[in-house]
Amino acid sequence: MSGMDLEKKAPHGDDSALVPHSSPAPVRYNPDAPSEEWGWHGEWRVFAAKGSKTLLVVFTLVMFAMLFGNHVSRVEDWWLVLIGLGMIVWLVWREAAARHRRRTRP
Repeated sequence: MSGMDLEKKAPHGDDSALVPHSSPAPVRYNPDAPSEEWGWHGEWRVFAAKGSKTLLVVFTLVMFAMLFGNHVSRVEDWWLVLIGLGMIVWLVWREAAARHRRRTRP
């Protein structure tokens, strides 16, 4: 291919290779990572750490808000409550894990 090599190989079997870049700092290329040319790749926690928690709280509130609807039987209510309680447990677990990570950070 002219100028674009989709399969970039690391020299000497190294996991990552130095790739020429416009900035003066060297950039490491990991051939196992998805290509940046094909779109964004990363972690949700890095991208929006507080956003994921906010979305989980909002969707938990939406689950309980759906209890006020035109339900004929209580089966839907039981499912909404169980899923909402599961989301609350998930929120508490995430917060406890985050506090533990902050406490044990060197």
